[in-house]
Amino acid sequence: APAEYGGRLSSVIDISTKTGSNEGFKGEASIGPVTSNITLETPVEKDKSSIIVGARGTYSNWILKSLDDTSLDNSQASFFDVISKYTHKLNDKNSIEATGYYSYDVYKITSDSLNSYSNSLVSLKWKHNFNEKTNSTLLLSNSQYQFNIDYDKEGGASNFNLNYSLNETHLKLKFDYKLDEKHKFDYGISTKLYNVNPGSKTPKDNASLVNSVQVQKERALESALFFSDDYKMNDKFLINLGLRYSLYASLGKGTRNIYDPSLPISPLSITEVKTYDNNEVIQTYSGLGLKASARYAFTPTFSLKASFNNSFQYIQSLSNNTTASPTDTWRLSDNNIKPQESTQVTLGAYQNLGEDLYEISVEGYYKTSKNILDYKIGADLLINPNIETEVLQGVGKAYGVEFLLKKKTGKLNGWLGYTYSRTYSKFDSNFAEEKINNGDYFPSNIDKPHDVSLVLNYKMTKRFSWSMNFAYQTGRPVTYPVGKYNYNGSQYVFYSDHNKFRIPDYYRMDIGLNIEGNHKIKKFAHSFWNISIYNVLGRNNPYSVFFVTKDGKINAYKSSIFSVPVPTITYNFKF
Repeated sequence: APAEYGGRLSSVIDISTKTGSNEGFKGEASIGPVTSNITLETPVEKDKSSIIVGARGTYSNWILKSLDDTSLDNSQASFFDVISKYTHKLNDKNSIEATGYYSYDVYKITSDSLNSYSNSLVSLKWKHNFNEKTNSTLLLSNSQYQFNIDYDKEGGASNFNLNYSLNETHLKLKFDYKLDEKHKFDYGISTKLYNVNPGSKTPKDNASLVNSVQVQKERALESALFFSDDYKMNDKFLINLGLRYSLYASLGKGTRNIYDPSLPISPLSITEVKTYDNNEVIQTYSGLGLKASARYAFTPTFSLKASFNNSFQYIQSLSNNTTASPTDTWRLSDNNIKPQESTQVTLGAYQNLGEDLYEISVEGYYKTSKNILDYKIGADLLINPNIETEVLQGVGKAYGVEFLLKKKTGKLNGWLGYTYSRTYSKFDSNFAEEKINNGDYFPSNIDKPHDVSLVLNYKMTKRFSWSMNFAYQTGRPVTYPVGKYNYNGSQYVFYSDHNKFRIPDYYRMDIGLNIEGNHKIKKFAHSFWNISIYNVLGRNNPYSVFFVTKDGKINAYKSSIFSVPVPTITYNFKF
């Protein structure tokens, strides 16, 4: 990851939004029985400013209601999102961009809970060109993620609303400087303000007997200085060196527990509760990240690439992936939870064949991590004011080899990818209560050794083409109950070692046929039909496996998404 990006250990997804047309009104859309989308773009002031608006959504509830399964009569599953971007060229040296985005998802599958999610983003970017060698970008953005659980069961006594939100405000100033044909520098400063609402639980109505619970909010400031140098030693050898120094501060207002270091962290080992005023610093952390990468081209078609990267992450993800619904939450580092740190090295070989018709690559990596999080068995991660008593911090390691064979052009094109990767975690301690699997390494929640992807596209004629997608993944680890026992008149469940078993492997095949309209130049819109089948093999891939004790028996359940072939037809057009 380039030095300008930080705060994440695994990866960075750099998404650039399309700029609207400065020449004339344009658009494209697709209409189908399940989903539709539309994009419109137009100049506001010719050759100076433009706006682009896009929207998409699904109206799949009618499918759930039409299925021959009475348990799905009250189910819901839908989403929509909209995005808009305005660009304006002020003069030859200055331009601005304003972007807004919003998405909303809702689903309810044979349960009493209605789950909803939303994401929103607004950003303002100013680009300034000082001269031929130097330019700058100033970015101000705000993003927010929310989820809500609306529990509504007949009777009403236990009905509640639960909500969670994560808000980030980000400011970044970046400069690009071209010293000469060999050196290109970029440097700058960034700062991010976190506001986390860990959740609140309130009674749904007057009939509910649920007590209101509000977990105190969390705030933190993460700032960084970054610098990188792209150095072209010669036509064969390229080097990129970067540094990123980050400084993090956990901020009040709020209280924090102080625990006795000679005892396991639990409500019983609290020795003091400290109170902090608004914006008072609770805890600070800092770190210097080194980024280095190099490419050496032995021939015009064969090259080697290598990299070294160490990073820091001050916001922690908490995911209990054995639940039937995805309710991931995040916790900021403070005096009780340390930031995560990782170091990764990679080495890859890349070869183009047949006058760049084929591309083949193999790449290996090794990564170590510190202060990673996992939860204790039976942990309650939602609406918990003392979440640090439910989680553990340990070390991790990951390694793997990725192989890719790609055919870029021709009537038949596509790629075949295979990855072998392992991810392990280790949680050891002087206290037995804070150990997992006796302090030994074990497969982490995201350990999937084998991953295969195959994509094929075949153009039969100018108007007819088909495509196929196949994906396979090893089932992720899971902890199963392996027995039960009675103690003092009560029955208890005995679980296996952590992540000893795996859910069934995942595989899915999709096929599609594209039928294009005629290729006349003078017509209002160019169109094509798409006929496709999702999960054509009808594989019942489980999203999660979970266990419920009922009438003294342990029942295993798995939740799946689209476990039958789903055909659809879509009409697409551009104008």
